[in-house]
Amino acid sequence: MQLKDVAVLITGGGSGLGAATARAMAAKGARIGVLDQNKENAEKVAAEVKGVALHADVTDEEAMKAAIAKAEAAHGVARVLMNCAGIGGSQRVVGKDGVYPLAKFVRIINVNLIGTFNALRLFAERLATAAPIGEEYQPRQAAVSPPIEEQPVVGRPAPADDPGF
Repeated sequence: MQLKDVAVLITGGGSGLGAATARAMAAKGARIGVLDQNKENAEKVAAEVKGVALHADVTDEEAMKAAIAKAEAAHGVARVLMNCAGIGGSQRVVGKDGVYPLAKFVRIINVNLIGTFNALRLFAERLATAAPIGEEYQPRQAAVSPPIEEQPVVGRPAPADDPGF
């Protein structure tokens, strides 16, 4: 993939896999938007890769919209999204300090699952209205499934001429 002058948005770009991805893509000439919930980390990596720092929580719709707009103002419409934002919290379900806090688990799910989807949907919304550049083409359906009449239906008796699904 040619990344020279391609605008890229990287969630979780302030540390770990996101920061490494920012460095690798910048080395190939990409214009990097470093999005992170930690403002200082985003600024540090953005300065290193000559990108733009974007301070946002991936679970916050308005903050994500603002970050996407700021990245676009700096580099143009992003053509690549790298979702690297993620948190963990290993702990026993029940340990000497008591039961695992539900709020902690909910936050992990919100960032790792909901935040990933939130970034993807907002990125896709913006990209869907952008004019193609270079050799880009209109997306096509990638998943292929057999016609509905050829798919087995659970709970329905098989017809007499069923080849045996």
